[in-house]
Amino acid sequence: MTDDRQKDQFLDILEKNIGIILKIARAYSNTLPDKEDLINDITLELWKSFRRFKGDSKISTWIYRVALNTSMNSRRKREKDKLLFLDDLKQVESLSWILEPQDSSHTEILYQCIDELNQLNKAIILLYLDGNSHDEISDITGISKTNVGTRISRIKEQIKNLAFTKI
Repeated sequence: MTDDRQKDQFLDILEKNIGIILKIARAYSNTLPDKEDLINDITLELWKSFRRFKGDSKISTWIYRVALNTSMNSRRKREKDKLLFLDDLKQVESLSWILEPQDSSHTEILYQCIDELNQLNKAIILLYLDGNSHDEISDITGISKTNVGTRISRIKEQIKNLAFTKI
């Protein structure tokens, strides 16, 4: 495959599946600059692994795997960097300028609740909310189909409890 053809094919796949990337970026980052950085990081990782994608799974499964792994690694790095950054800011009296205004819509509350979940549960509920079957979620996350069903039930209950504290 020529480089131009490969690039066109990649861009076509990216355009058709950009919603997956946007949802994951929204769930794994809190500020607009972080979301933009994460979208760029995911896109770069997708491009770097595109030649190795053999079609053994659906394109969306591959995109979810790359996007979730990139997001989890990025979040770990940001949390480590954030601790160093906050140490430097101890002299500052107010950090309110760092915070974004909070939207009180149901969607925003849902994403706030999702943000409080651990990494695997966050991935599972995002996949579930995106309409993936238990089999697909199992393929993407590497846990059994039965475990997926159990976790989804527990995650829903956890989100419901978290949402009550935010309303």
